[in-house]
Amino acid sequence: MDRLVDEYMASANESIHINFTRPSSSPATAQPILDEPFHPTFTYPIFGDEETIIGYKEPRIDISFRANDLRPSLRIEHQGELPLAGLLPEDKIKKIDQVFSGILPAATLEPTEAAQEQANGPDPSSDSWKPPGKNIHTFALHGKTYEIWRTDFTDPAAKKLWRNMQILVLLFIEGASLLELDEDWNLERWTLYLLYEVTPLEDSSVSPYTIAGFSTSYRYWILPTLEILRATKSLPSPPASSNGDATTSTPSRLVQDPESFLFTERLDPLEAPSRERISQFLVLPPYQGQALGTKLYETIFADLVKQPRVYEITVEDPNESFDALRDFNDIVYLRNLPAFAALSLASTLPPESLRKDAPVPRDQILGNGVDLTALRHETKIAPRQFHRMLELHLFSTLPANNRNTARITRKEKASNENDRKYYFWRLAIKERIYRQNADTLEQLEDATERVEKLEAAVNGQQEEYEERLQGIAQRAGWNTDDSEAQNGGSSSKGKGKRKRVVVDDEDDDWEDMDVASTSSKKVRN
Repeated sequence: MDRLVDEYMASANESIHINFTRPSSSPATAQPILDEPFHPTFTYPIFGDEETIIGYKEPRIDISFRANDLRPSLRIEHQGELPLAGLLPEDKIKKIDQVFSGILPAATLEPTEAAQEQANGPDPSSDSWKPPGKNIHTFALHGKTYEIWRTDFTDPAAKKLWRNMQILVLLFIEGASLLELDEDWNLERWTLYLLYEVTPLEDSSVSPYTIAGFSTSYRYWILPTLEILRATKSLPSPPASSNGDATTSTPSRLVQDPESFLFTERLDPLEAPSRERISQFLVLPPYQGQALGTKLYETIFADLVKQPRVYEITVEDPNESFDALRDFNDIVYLRNLPAFAALSLASTLPPESLRKDAPVPRDQILGNGVDLTALRHETKIAPRQFHRMLELHLFSTLPANNRNTARITRKEKASNENDRKYYFWRLAIKERIYRQNADTLEQLEDATERVEKLEAAVNGQQEEYEERLQGIAQRAGWNTDDSEAQNGGSSSKGKGKRKRVVVDDEDDDWEDMDVASTSSKKVRN
């Protein structure tokens, strides 16, 4: 019996085959673009944690997407079905022809819906077809041409395209869930970035667009504190004055209906100070390893950083691979800012700031006279990421020979200037790690053990920064990205876990913990 059941079990990841097709009048005549289809990375959102199809012999599921508007077609084949009633609990039985309901659009599953959709929508097979929204960047890479388009879900074409391809989020981004796009007030807060390859075709009447990747971002309202209003230049202008006498300034007021007392004017949430969060980010497997992740990220960041009401740009639950891609792009961006590039570690500090009962002068060590808060506001990078990049950059300014604890036994009295800088750098790192883990460290009764844990955490952070600097140098030299890093804030299983000690040198997973939100991702149980 067990052998029989085994014959009717298959890996869901290996059973699903994904390909793209050129637009055609009929899905049956559409020709695949890729010589070899590719497989998903994750299928547990559809088939459960075991990622196994049970009850079917040699199942094969082909999901083909029309290359430009991502309209999917589904074909399911198998060599036999085993009745599972009585063998498995009812909630564990998944009908292979029903599991895609609610994930793939109705037009893919119902012929009548498909006919209606074809009659209503624009012709995707036309050479005049364009992605929804606005082309914000065109570039050539490795002999190919690419375009990045920006749109939002108030555009019905963008919303329809997203419904077509939303299954890709589940199949390639770990912990992802489908976006909730049923409320009108929510649609304009989402931005969709689409990365397309534009391929010259022999048949010029066919659309040349093929999806290569995408990302979403969501705009959150934040409480407009004085600091935020200053950073976003949202403070009201001072009243005009004459001969030193200021005139009376009457601020504008919203108009209310006299009977209902409801405001009659609509507030534009995109014009209020806000925090932008990059969410699902994916370069599809056929396009990975070609530096397209870097191109997509830097284009998104450049688009968001110039928007005056965006206070900070954050990333939702980034994985380690995306962290590497993001660090590379952020450090390049920051080093192109003269104020950041000119930063240097302090080599001397006032004696009173080095007393044991004095707080560690972290900003004085890392800023060396520069207003780091003002600089962070200018960059619009979230505090945690900004300070990581600040620590990383300043660490890179130290000669390799001076990054050795054996050289700093005399601490701030070391005769070598770079040794003193290295000692102060470690002191600043130590202060951050202690502040983040104060509750855990205070529970250790043995002061010696507390110091050892803290030193181990600093050593671990230094080791991580050394590895990151090597990776940044390699990326800059190769001008290409590791294929796994292209899967974004989100996706695939990294090559390995960062080394961790008992004291964690990271902040919480969320960069913007003060923002109440409903995440577009779920933690896998």
